[in-house]
Amino acid sequence: MPTFSLIDSHCHLDFINFDKDRDAVLERAKKNGINNIIIPAVSVNNWQKIQALCNQHPNLHPCYGLHPYWVEQHKEADIKKLEAFINETSCIAIGECGLDYRPEQANKEKQQYFFEAQLNIAQQNNLPIVIHAVNATEEVIKQLRKRPDLRGMIHSYSGSYEQALQLIKMGFYISISGAISYKHAKKLQQLSSKLPLTSLLIETDAPDQPDSTHHRQRNEPAYLTETLDALTKLRSEEKEKIALQTTVNAKTLFRID
Repeated sequence: MPTFSLIDSHCHLDFINFDKDRDAVLERAKKNGINNIIIPAVSVNNWQKIQALCNQHPNLHPCYGLHPYWVEQHKEADIKKLEAFINETSCIAIGECGLDYRPEQANKEKQQYFFEAQLNIAQQNNLPIVIHAVNATEEVIKQLRKRPDLRGMIHSYSGSYEQALQLIKMGFYISISGAISYKHAKKLQQLSSKLPLTSLLIETDAPDQPDSTHHRQRNEPAYLTETLDALTKLRSEEKEKIALQTTVNAKTLFRID
């Protein structure tokens, strides 16, 4: 058993990919020292499943939101549903929400509507926000500047070093995924080596984004240790210090005891 305790700050444990062996996945995570897992939602359709999972396992923590990748499925009424849902049940954050400006995600205007609406909900309820930003970090920063009291994380960070510093100055955490373990991820590796440890989180984004050791396999929380190892190779701090600080950071952001 590892001597350290880790938090997987972003994992879609509710996805059907885990339906057949979820208990075994959780057991492997525990054996690898992953003692808390943050589960962000992607659409109104999975809020209740996440709620049930987190009620069943006290070390799982729910976020509720509407993901930009599935923006065509979302309806304006879902914003009202989100407001009602978080008033009826407890959650630690709003999300996963954000902007995804890859070419196949053409509807920027609709994405912006849902993103801004969820930023407002987080602000009004004094909750952190879990942000997905792909080819859109500058626009995300622009929206966050309008709401200086908001706090949160940029999950699986892919922006620049300079943008990361801006986000950190605004009170946001930069979350590092298994992408850091690939040889071609030079930009991500460089910024991960230089950013302040007090502003870093680590995540799996399971079942997606497996580290290089598990390339093309289903990702799972137990593999968070691979991301920790990859980050340790890039930084001057000892592994135990990185483990401790990233755990403290996640507990601080999400108010986990």
